[in-house]
Amino acid sequence: IAQGVEAGGHVAGDLTTMTMVPQVVDAISPTPVIAAGGIADARGLVAALALGAQAAVLGTRFIATPEADAHPEYKRRILAACSEDSVRTTLFGGGWPDAPHRVLRTEFVSRWLADEARGNENRPDEPVLAQSRLGSEAFPIRRFMVFPPNGDTEGEIASMALYAGQTAGMVRDERPAAVVVAELATEACRLIESGLALCRQAEKASGNSARV
Repeated sequence: IAQGVEAGGHVAGDLTTMTMVPQVVDAISPTPVIAAGGIADARGLVAALALGAQAAVLGTRFIATPEADAHPEYKRRILAACSEDSVRTTLFGGGWPDAPHRVLRTEFVSRWLADEARGNENRPDEPVLAQSRLGSEAFPIRRFMVFPPNGDTEGEIASMALYAGQTAGMVRDERPAAVVVAELATEACRLIESGLALCRQAEKASGNSARV
């Protein structure tokens, strides 16, 4: 997987998807490459294929689906966000220090960005902001911890790590995952076929011009 810096969640690289993917494709061919970061619809999928990738990963788009076990407030903020609301930081380093990640720029994030190293201290006296569950096990979530809020989380949801890529600005509704996938496939095929038709027209026009 070649992940561009636009991606949500943890992302180590500094290059954009558009810049990284063709270089990775060239470097490791014929090993298949999957593009990630900055892809939220069929246009992004087709672009990834044009760059030489064999597939694409979408993350932020699928947070806004009924199947995603994300907290409703998390989903609401994804739907309301613009691309500029996604920020890359190391603030949520509790449990995974110094690992860059991209989250929504909430009031909490804006307040602490100037001192993001504070989140990597893993101090045991950090206040508990919320409580969540994994299966039957409940556990506290302290300030700056890496855990995003799932559907069972209770507490200060907006002060947690709301991972989201820059494609948050392209996600405007919650749809079933199957619908998202079906629309991706159908629209991608349409775009590819439309592009091929234009290429044939241009080739035909070029041939006519050459004969004249």
